[in-house]
Amino acid sequence: MKGLFINNKKAKDSIFESGRMVYQSLLLSNAYTLDYQEVDINDRVITTGYDFYFFNYHPATMRWLQTKKLQKQLGFVITMILEVADNDPFVMCPSKHFNFYCALDPTVTSKQKNLHAFPRPLEKIDFKLSIIDNPIPVIGSFGFATKGKGFQHVVEAVNKEFDKAIVKINIPHGDFVPESKQYACFLGELCKKKAKPGIEVQITYDFMSKEALINWCAANTLNCFLYDRNMPGLSATTDQAIVSGRPLSVSNNDTFRHITAYLPPYPIFSLKDSIQKSVPIVNKMAYDWQPKRFAGKFEGLLNQYQPIIKLQKKSITEYILPIKEYNIFDTLNHRINKYKRKFRKLNIRTLLTAKSKNEII
Repeated sequence: MKGLFINNKKAKDSIFESGRMVYQSLLLSNAYTLDYQEVDINDRVITTGYDFYFFNYHPATMRWLQTKKLQKQLGFVITMILEVADNDPFVMCPSKHFNFYCALDPTVTSKQKNLHAFPRPLEKIDFKLSIIDNPIPVIGSFGFATKGKGFQHVVEAVNKEFDKAIVKINIPHGDFVPESKQYACFLGELCKKKAKPGIEVQITYDFMSKEALINWCAANTLNCFLYDRNMPGLSATTDQAIVSGRPLSVSNNDTFRHITAYLPPYPIFSLKDSIQKSVPIVNKMAYDWQPKRFAGKFEGLLNQYQPIIKLQKKSITEYILPIKEYNIFDTLNHRINKYKRKFRKLNIRTLLTAKSKNEII
C-alpha cells in the first residue's frame, strides 16, 4: 500500500513538529510507503492515487479544511488527534469524518471502534548526547508562551529545596501563539522576581532544532515542568526531555497523565527525589514509546482496514482540499472554552484559594 501524509506548512509550533515526529516514525515500517506534503488554505492541491491519506488535522492549523467531504471525494482518510481531553477524545476533532483515528495518547479509552490509542512516538536520535555533570544543580524548563505553563512554579520549587542553583527557562515565540513575544517577556520577568538570593534564573527565547533542544535537556541536572493549565491534550515538551534521558519532574496535571502513569508527580516526588530516582523511569518511558512500536501498531491496524481501503480507493489524479464555510461554533476558541467549562467545577477550589489573578498564569 502507498499513503500520503499531509501536514500543515512548516511553522514554529508543536502541531507541525508533532506531525513531523509521527511521519518520521511511520517511515520505519516496510509494509507500506508514505509520501509527504504540506498544505495551507492558499496551497491545498494534493497529488492523489494513494491507498490512504494521513492528515495531521488540528483546528488551529487546518480550521479551513472541510473534513466532512474527504471520505466521499478522496477515499480512505486517517487523522492523528494531538489534543485529546480526558474522557473526550474528540474535543478538537470531528468524530465521524475520518475512517481511522490515531490518538497520540496511550491513556485514551473510547467505545468508538475506529479510534486507536498510540504511544507518543519519541524522536530517534543518531547523535551523541552532550550530558554535563553540573557542579551546581541546573533545573531546566521550556515551552511556548501560553497560559498555564507554570514557569514561576519551577522557580518557587527550586527556592524551597536549594540554596544555590541555576534555573534555565527557554520560552520561544510561537507562530500560532498570539502576542507570544510580549507574554514570553512577561513570564521571564515574573520568574526572575520569584527567585530568592542564590538562585540564578536564566531566560532565553530561542526556537531550537530538535537536536539542539534534546542536547539542551541533556545538559540539565533536572528537566522540570509544573503546568497548572486546563487544556485538552498531552504536553509535547516532555518528549525531548525523555529522549535526553535526564532526570524529570512534572506536576500532577492532566496534561502529564501519560507520564504520571510511570513517574510520581511533584511534590510527591520532590525535585531532589526526581534527580536521584527518575532516570530508570524515564528510560522505561523511552523504551515503551520508541518509534518502531508506533509504526508497528499502525502497520497492524492498516492491515485490518485493507479491505475497506481497497473498496474506497479513488482514481482521481489531483484533488483540491475543500474549504468549509465559517462557523463560529467550529472555532478553536469555542472548542477550548467548551472544554474549560467541563473542568470549571473541578478547579473552583484553585480559583477560590488563589491570592491574586497573577497566581493563575
